[in-house]
Amino acid sequence: MSGSERKHESETGRAPAAMPIPAIAALASTERLEQLKSICRNVVDLSPMDPAQIVETFGGALILLEHGVPGAEQIVLGLAVDKPDSAVLMVSDSLPVHIVRALMKIEASDILPSDAGAGDVLDSIDRIRAAAEAIETKPEEPASAVCWAFRGAVGGAGVSTLAIESAFAICEKVGPGKVCLVDLNVADGMVSSFLEAVPKLDLAALSAAPERLDARLLAAWCWQHEDGVSTISAPRNPDADALATEAAILRLLDVACAEFPFVLVDMPRHMMPWTKPILGAVDEAIIISELTVPSLHAAADMAREVDMLRSPDRKTKLVLNRMFPKKRFRAEFAVDKAEKAIERSIDATITSDWDAARTAVNLGKPIADVKPKSALVADISALVDRLMPDGVLAAHVPQMPARRKAS
Repeated sequence: MSGSERKHESETGRAPAAMPIPAIAALASTERLEQLKSICRNVVDLSPMDPAQIVETFGGALILLEHGVPGAEQIVLGLAVDKPDSAVLMVSDSLPVHIVRALMKIEASDILPSDAGAGDVLDSIDRIRAAAEAIETKPEEPASAVCWAFRGAVGGAGVSTLAIESAFAICEKVGPGKVCLVDLNVADGMVSSFLEAVPKLDLAALSAAPERLDARLLAAWCWQHEDGVSTISAPRNPDADALATEAAILRLLDVACAEFPFVLVDMPRHMMPWTKPILGAVDEAIIISELTVPSLHAAADMAREVDMLRSPDRKTKLVLNRMFPKKRFRAEFAVDKAEKAIERSIDATITSDWDAARTAVNLGKPIADVKPKSALVADISALVDRLMPDGVLAAHVPQMPARRKAS
């Protein structure tokens, strides 16, 4: 047995003689190509070919790309457009937002760190195979999750509350076990406190080896509310921001979207290494503000910044929270005047219900459980219906068995 074979066997616990990968095409360094030869019978070196030729010839197959090697980015972008049914392993410690978005459009993809070994490559391929088999056994399920990100234009805008209520509103429509709420305020998130949830996310372990996260480990880090919404949150830790690397957070959301049809993300207002990739890739980027002049200007600026990360047909949504009920007379200017002032349309308004919100967080329940007829609950339900793609909710509504007619 060669030295590379012994290293591979000790690293993966598998005998290399079986060569578990029959073929793989790779655009990578010489060292990476030699590594692949220890686990694959047929390694195709793509370096002599141009990106367009690679996309045409090897699109739909298993491809490993090392970020930084000339042509790797062009191949990913080409596959996302012309051959989205491919399986791509991207080796990188830091990816630009446009490449992350392209990878999310490819049917099967994974991101490995630069120091990934042969065993890590095999584990990644195993995960891709398992995901493909799951799709084949459940053809009625959608290929990808609906993912929304909520971010506040100013502090205290009620982002966590709206993210929580939106998650429970979707769960009310589609049934339990299909909605996951991810709290990315890793240093001082409030989701677990508001719902009396158990913060199970081991951020240190995730950051140390993002590629090890799979469905089984994700399930161990999830806590499910009695109403059926799963939450992922980390214990409060003032040093947690340093642990939340881009690779770790993107891997977390990638696996969550593979396991849940609906994933909602409570984002911090301050900029993190992964903020732009997430806001550029999610189905809906939702900015939360209040109807005050400083908040409106902050929201308009943030919305313009996020729009630069997204395509013209995927504009950022602007939501005003804590609006006074119309029957009350308060010193508050009209929404149409606010839109004129910031030169941007406001997509939704959420009525304030402070008493119901306070009672809900004290009981660890969503507001819909405490006061189901609240105007806030109705506004959230309308927002969910408006933002959800056509037919998605109906596809996930559980089918009730037909009742037998009385004889």
